[in-house]
Amino acid sequence: MDISSAAGKARQTARSPWFQRAARLGYVANAVLHAMLGFLALLLARGDSAEADQSGALQTLAAQPWGIVLLWVCAIGAGLLGFWSLAQAALPQPKVLKRLKHAGTGIVFLVLGGAFLQFALGNQSDSGQATSSFSAALMRSAAGRGALIALGLVLIGVGGYFIYRGITRGFLKDLQTSGHRGLRKAITVSGVVGYPAKGLVLGSAGLLFIVSTVQGDPEESTGIDGALKALGSQQFGPLALVLVGAGLLSYAVFLVFRSRFDTMED
Repeated sequence: MDISSAAGKARQTARSPWFQRAARLGYVANAVLHAMLGFLALLLARGDSAEADQSGALQTLAAQPWGIVLLWVCAIGAGLLGFWSLAQAALPQPKVLKRLKHAGTGIVFLVLGGAFLQFALGNQSDSGQATSSFSAALMRSAAGRGALIALGLVLIGVGGYFIYRGITRGFLKDLQTSGHRGLRKAITVSGVVGYPAKGLVLGSAGLLFIVSTVQGDPEESTGIDGALKALGSQQFGPLALVLVGAGLLSYAVFLVFRSRFDTMED
């Protein structure tokens, strides 16, 4: 088989409607993760002890009845969406930004699929501790500290984008809903509530990276778990955690809607 023929088959596979339908399962996997994060945030608001980050969410999921099965399903779904997104990035695109967006999405979901797979196989890890160790290693040099501050600024920027997208309802342009008014309202409400909550969590995690780097304390840099616990330690922390937890649950609902109604445009 020559190169042009192989490339043609790759393009055909990337555009396959069956591949596209299967890849939608990745949004469901993301919904499961955010639902667990929202649940853990509510536990923190109640004063319970919880590891409110990705590893804590997956560990909690693994402990549930049929949790291992769900972890396998989510691992497959996230992996499919990751490969589908990378396949779209490899296709001829009218805009470079769209190609970069597909590539970024592909990498994120492949990493997420790997995390689901790791816990499904019983190889549990502490993402908060891993983040702290990663920060400690970078803080040993000026370049590393600069990289951590840059990472924090990127997270704040991404968080701000999520908040903007939620407030302006920009997420609706990526969805193709029916004319049912009630359905569109449910999707809109879940997105308007969910996107800012997701953005607040990301922005808080980014701010924590910057503060911990400036203070030279990598133990404070523990990602989402540290961000939520720092939020909960403020004067109105419990109320803020309730709002964030409810927002993350709303974002999970939105992702379920997205799995069905996303345009999945090339």
